Amino acid sequence: MRHAISYVSTANPNLNEEDIANLFKQVNEFNSHHNITGVLLYTETNFFQLIEGEEDEIKSLYSRIEKDSHHNNIIKFVDKPVVNPAFDGYISRVVTDTSKLNRANLKEYLHHIDVLGPASRKAVGRVVESIAGD
Repeated sequence: MRHAISYVSTANPNLNEEDIANLFKQVNEFNSHHNITGVLLYTETNFFQLIEGEEDEIKSLYSRIEKDSHHNNIIKFVDKPVVNPAFDGYISRVVTDTSKLNRANLKEYLHHIDVLGPASRKAVGRVVESIAGD
């Protein structure tokens, strides 16, 4: 059965652009090899991630994420089975003051969360919108 976990966290303040680029490369490669779909967003101070995949794989990955030194103060707000997968791949993006998500891209991200229940969809939507900014 497919499962989804979503969280926000505080980025390690010592991360630089090269660290983030390397992290995104590793995450994209790992997730594509393990049939994990979802989205990862990074701002100067926070990560947001929603991952979907086979339950054992997702729970094992989240356990490693909790120990990862790239971030701390992890707040998990979705941890549930997914009947209809929301993503057909994995999306990662750095969001800065000069490269905020435009409204079209924001709608693309939010479209993927339609398969979540109303409460989870609302929570994830608020987080994505706050990271994306206007």
